[in-house]
Amino acid sequence: MKFTLQNKLSHNTEYVMRKAGYTYIFDKISQHGSFVHRLTAERYPRFHLYITENEQGTTFDLHLDQARSRYQGQKAHRADYESEEVKAELARIYYVIKEFLI
Repeated sequence: MKFTLQNKLSHNTEYVMRKAGYTYIFDKISQHGSFVHRLTAERYPRFHLYITENEQGTTFDLHLDQARSRYQGQKAHRADYESEEVKAELARIYYVIKEFLI
């Protein structure tokens, strides 16, 4: 699930997302960074957030990873993209970051 903010952030993205309880991770295979918020002490389930910044604004793309892919080399995984949990988490993220909007 995605949402885009037209406003700029007053602090860097990593700082703002730490305030929302997210940790930055870098995938060496895909060479892309993203943010995760674990729901338990285990690696899964976790919220997984991609952020894209450009002249149109900042886009937040969130899903809930339920489990790691079952087969080595497979990128697909069990995830929720439109669930009530994802909608509630996006609302929570917005509530946290709105104080950092310019």
